[in-house]
Amino acid sequence: MTKRKATRPRPRLSIPVVVADATEVGVSPGVLVIRTGSLTSPPTVVALPTEVLSGFLPQVQAAAQAAEEDYWSLIPAFGAGARSEDNAELGRAKEKWLRAQPWKKVLHSVGGVDHHPLFLVDYAGHVGLVAAAPFSRVRTLVIFDPLQLRRMAPMLIKAASGAVQGAPAGHPNVSVRLARARQEWTSMPWPATPITLPTQQQAEAVVSALHSDFLRRTPFGKER
Repeated sequence: MTKRKATRPRPRLSIPVVVADATEVGVSPGVLVIRTGSLTSPPTVVALPTEVLSGFLPQVQAAAQAAEEDYWSLIPAFGAGARSEDNAELGRAKEKWLRAQPWKKVLHSVGGVDHHPLFLVDYAGHVGLVAAAPFSRVRTLVIFDPLQLRRMAPMLIKAASGAVQGAPAGHPNVSVRLARARQEWTSMPWPATPITLPTQQQAEAVVSALHSDFLRRTPFGKER
């Protein structure tokens, strides 16, 4: 009998992993709030104070643009495990594929997943956001589709402006401000307003337009 060499199991992340399906952007006094996750479970709430927005939001858009350089070529891999062309089935296959990628190795390579309360990485054609206290309740990896982030860009800009305009006088303690915002948005119904899913034809039209825009862009220079 031929012996098979034992394979070492892939190390798993010791923090929750959330694949951003539905996402809401909101505002509390001096805080931009992002709620995201699955519609079938409570959302993950990430709160960003006005003090970080001017530097952080450009990083989000840069990470989305860098991730998109790999996204389009990986689409066949996303749906390889799907049993049908149904959108829900394709979504489940994509989430399973994303969770199977070695995120732990990637996150540690950019400085250590356990040492920074807020950072971004583009990997596997997606953007990984790691947020810990005081930005989120527990340290969590949220995986965003870069096309989703592109569609969210106007909402993020508008919410950032609202957060700045509504910042309380005297700039109270940032941690207290963030805790209040997280508590407020965690207690709200999820989603706050009913979400109407696009038809397959509408979704295909949006994706086609985004792909055409991508092809017209100057290639994004990524460090390897």
